[in-house]
Amino acid sequence: MNRSILIPFILVAFFFSTDVRCDQKKNDNPQPLPDDFILPMPNGRTMTFRPVCIGEGSESYAWKRIRLGDASGGYKESPTGMAIGGAFQVENTDAKDWCYYIGKYEVTEDQLQVILKNNPEKKGSIFPANNISWFEVQEFIQLYNNWLYNNALKVIPKYGGVPGYIRLPTETEWEFAARGGSKVTSAEFDRKVPFPPDEITKHEWFAGPKSSHNKLKKIGILKPNALGIHDILGNVMEMTRSLYQIEYYQGRNGGFVAKGGHYLTNAKQLRSSLRTEQEFYTFDTKNKKVHKSKKATLGFRLLISSLVFPNRQISKQLKNDWISYRQGIAQSFPAAASTSATSNQTRIFKSDATLHLDRIKQELEQSGTLSNSLDQEISLLAVSLQDIQFTIQQAEKDSAYAWIKIAGEQAYFIYKESRKIPVLKKVQMSAEKLGRGEVLKKLKQREKEISLNIKQAMTAYTDSIRQLGTSSNASIEDGFSRYVVFLTKHNAQEQVDQLKHVRLHAEQYIKTKRTELETWKKELIDWPENSKI
Repeated sequence: MNRSILIPFILVAFFFSTDVRCDQKKNDNPQPLPDDFILPMPNGRTMTFRPVCIGEGSESYAWKRIRLGDASGGYKESPTGMAIGGAFQVENTDAKDWCYYIGKYEVTEDQLQVILKNNPEKKGSIFPANNISWFEVQEFIQLYNNWLYNNALKVIPKYGGVPGYIRLPTETEWEFAARGGSKVTSAEFDRKVPFPPDEITKHEWFAGPKSSHNKLKKIGILKPNALGIHDILGNVMEMTRSLYQIEYYQGRNGGFVAKGGHYLTNAKQLRSSLRTEQEFYTFDTKNKKVHKSKKATLGFRLLISSLVFPNRQISKQLKNDWISYRQGIAQSFPAAASTSATSNQTRIFKSDATLHLDRIKQELEQSGTLSNSLDQEISLLAVSLQDIQFTIQQAEKDSAYAWIKIAGEQAYFIYKESRKIPVLKKVQMSAEKLGRGEVLKKLKQREKEISLNIKQAMTAYTDSIRQLGTSSNASIEDGFSRYVVFLTKHNAQEQVDQLKHVRLHAEQYIKTKRTELETWKKELIDWPENSKI
């Protein structure tokens, strides 16, 4: 078997001796799926995981650019560009992809006690484990890893021939999975919650009589997200292995990050980006004692990961691929440029390059080896960098205009298509009254086609706005001015008027770095009734 390919998802009982049998009890996996990945536990228990694939192929540095955070969370969740990678190369549809595995459910009280043997009265309980410290979770992880290595080594996912291991997810891994990973479109990934807002009661446990009734709930009762993961935003907050930093990966390190809400969280506060800082210890001021921090609203789910350098061959491959990676896609990853306009990113890189040239020049001067001709070449290179910056600024203006034109056309198409649906519904009513079944069937099919057209156009529209957001404000302003002139010249006043919504959506995206699929769709369809903006 190729060591880089993960073993099959479904475990077969005869691989194990009696003490490691993998009886998939209903309690351990209430809503099974065909591609669940299942690991055994002691006493016939199991732990179920879901594959989270990056969707960027199987190259050595196949990372996916994503944004964590949401503007609705204030400064603590300011949208920040990140990059995420997988742990194992897995056959995903027709090609290999980088994936990791995250717990399908929150770890239960039963699963906790079967490893820690600390609370026999919780035997069989499928409520999420809570009132447990971060340190007890680490002990659980260590003991479970040891048990797997000693009893079920064959079934642990491998990379480069080396078995993976269990750990807590990082904040980035957790939020990527919570948002739906590469299973959803970019617009859907940007949603505040990973499903339509009016469906939250079908997916998550939150405070109040419409949901949890302010009580902890059993795992796997509600619907999962797009990746088949249950209860990820509600029921209990979930520990991560990330230390809390206000800007995700820069600034002071604090306590550990807990993600999601819980059964006492207001529904309006639930979101994929929700993050809180949790203390490792609490101080009893009355008795002057330090305790390991525990909360009734805090639990955890697990993740299966791997080493980055499991063997010399992979280490050599990563080294060989580094230069091309560093000179290519990696240039868009630095934190300072993660959400900047293209021209601003170029300015940052040009500034760095200029500093390097200055350092080279200083070193040559100090060593006495800077000739007049070499000095002239360095100066010409600095001017060339400036010319490149100017060229990119001009190209950015043309790009902004193109994306505005595409967005404008899509917006007008969505509006025009939406006007057809009420007419179709009236005709359908007439056909139904007259008993014309075949005609009614064709009319309903036509309505489905129009709805699909609108859905596809909305995806293209949000993608256009997202691309437009990579341009500077000056380029965007220039693009809108040019497009208004173009439309006016072609007597398209209705499109000029509707363009106000496109401009508003662009401004919203630039501010929040998130698209608003449902809201924008409603605004485009309801135009011109809501055109006074």
